[in-house]
Amino acid sequence: MDQNIWELQGSSLHRQVRRAEAVKSMLENSKAVLDVGCAEGFITSFISKIPAYVVGIDINRDSLEVAKVKVRNVDFIQASITNLPFRERVFDAITCCEVLEHLPNPIIKEGIKEIDRALSAKGILLVSVPYREQIMYTRCIYCGKLTPLWGHLQSFDENKVSSLLPKNYRLVEKKILPNLGLISCSKIFKWLPFRIWLLMNDLFGVIRKGYWLVLRYQKR
Repeated sequence: MDQNIWELQGSSLHRQVRRAEAVKSMLENSKAVLDVGCAEGFITSFISKIPAYVVGIDINRDSLEVAKVKVRNVDFIQASITNLPFRERVFDAITCCEVLEHLPNPIIKEGIKEIDRALSAKGILLVSVPYREQIMYTRCIYCGKLTPLWGHLQSFDENKVSSLLPKNYRLVEKKILPNLGLISCSKIFKWLPFRIWLLMNDLFGVIRKGYWLVLRYQKR
C-alpha cells in the first residue's frame, strides 16, 4: 500500500474504514486468518476484532513496526507473498487487500501458489483491488521514464481476478464500493451502522459502478 492509512482524516479515512468493515464482514466465521500485504495494519486491526487467530505479513519492515504499535493482538511477520513461512493448509481464511495491483504477473502467479498452499480445504480467500482502474503514469524527474502512479501496475475486475486463481476457487460474494463524495464524507452517512451504509452504497452503485472491488472465494 502507498500511504499510512492511520494518518488519513475526514472522508479519506472514512472510505478506508468502510472498506475495512466490508472485509471484516466477509470473514465473520473464520478461526485463523492470514493478512497478506498488511502494510501498517489498518485493515488487520478490523480483522483482529473477529474472535480468531490473526497473522499479518508484509515485506516492508518499517510498515510492520507501525503495525506492531497500532495493533497489539496480532502476530506481524516480515515475509514475501512468494515465500510464506507457514505450514500447508494452516489458515482457514487469507486476505490480500490492495496488493495484486502492485505486482507483475510472475510475482502474482507465485504468490497465488503460496496462498493456495497455506489455505485449508474449504477455506476463504478474500481479495480487494481497485475496480477497473484507469492506470495513470508520471514521468520520473531523474530517469525520464514513465512510471505508474501509486505503483499500480494492473487494473482488475472480478473476471480478471478469478482468472488468476486455481479452478477450485469459487466466487461466493462480491462487494463493489463506490468512491462517491456524498456517501463517503456526509456526516449523516458517516455515522450509519455498516449494514445500513452498505445498502446505501449499493443504491448509489446504480449511479457509479464503484472504485473498490472486494471478492470472497471459497476453496473447494
